[in-house]
Amino acid sequence: MNESRSSECAIGIDLGGTGIKAGVLSSDGQILAEWRIDTEAEQGGKHVLSRMTGLCEEILSNLPEGLDRNSMVGIGIGAPGIFDFDTGTLIAGANNLPGMAGTPLRSIFEEVTGLQTFVDNDANVFALAESRWGAGKGTRHMIAYTLGTGVGGGVVINGKVFHGGWGFAGELGHVTVEPEGELCNTGNHGSLEMYSSASHIANYAKRLVREGNETSLSRLPENEITCKAVGEATDAGDKLAGEVINRAAYYLAIGISAAVIVVNPEVVVIGGGGALLGEKLFKPIRKELMRRVYHQPISAVPVVPAKFGTDSGVIGAGALAFSEQEEKQSV
Repeated sequence: MNESRSSECAIGIDLGGTGIKAGVLSSDGQILAEWRIDTEAEQGGKHVLSRMTGLCEEILSNLPEGLDRNSMVGIGIGAPGIFDFDTGTLIAGANNLPGMAGTPLRSIFEEVTGLQTFVDNDANVFALAESRWGAGKGTRHMIAYTLGTGVGGGVVINGKVFHGGWGFAGELGHVTVEPEGELCNTGNHGSLEMYSSASHIANYAKRLVREGNETSLSRLPENEITCKAVGEATDAGDKLAGEVINRAAYYLAIGISAAVIVVNPEVVVIGGGGALLGEKLFKPIRKELMRRVYHQPISAVPVVPAKFGTDSGVIGAGALAFSEQEEKQSV
């Protein structure tokens, strides 16, 4: 627990398929107290919702010293899926959260807690956390990618997450980078996440091992060939492992270049497990961007690792509550 205190705070809730993380955040993004419980998603959407609201009530009953409900600007919730931002309803949930689609999260939490509640996609709150307090702090416009099982993304314009006309903006992992390429579970061919996610880096390495290519990775059981293992093999001088990472970087740069041309961000932030590859991934991305983004000085658009790790969902959800309240007060 961090010892800093603030006269205003927010609750951030990060809903995942296996765990629900929550925290009380100060106005400068510090986590003052945090909780984690299992999601128990297999028991259905109503059960998950009950666990979320129960956890929120527990937090409100055990606030850090010096804080009470009157200190709260609101509750922010980040969850995988697509939201109706007019109603705060999760209209399409993730496959690992069955039964959550159609849940009016905002109205339920406001009824249970009496606090204003704000909701958004988990990748968007990640982007907001990095924009407000992380690697994008001090910028107005940024784009963010998170490389995990898939590729999530978010676009921040003038310090606020950009949702577009129907709330689907920022799905950067579903930009086509290879026409008629790998089939994505969305039905699209050649989506970025099929080439540059942490999972794909591991899966592509496994494919090359099965095909009999020479690599130190062939000494590992298949289930131990992870994105991290590919990075470690590259550090040890494995040529094929390095080519796997370069391939992921190449396609990621194609996706980023399109977003850079459209948004003209001040910074590109990359997080998630894939970002832990560090400069092995970032250096070839920057090199390819220099080749593709020709109409502006690309050196002025840094590509940097995210500041926040596993706490980014909680921090971003808290940032959402502060950001939305500030916007309401400015109207």
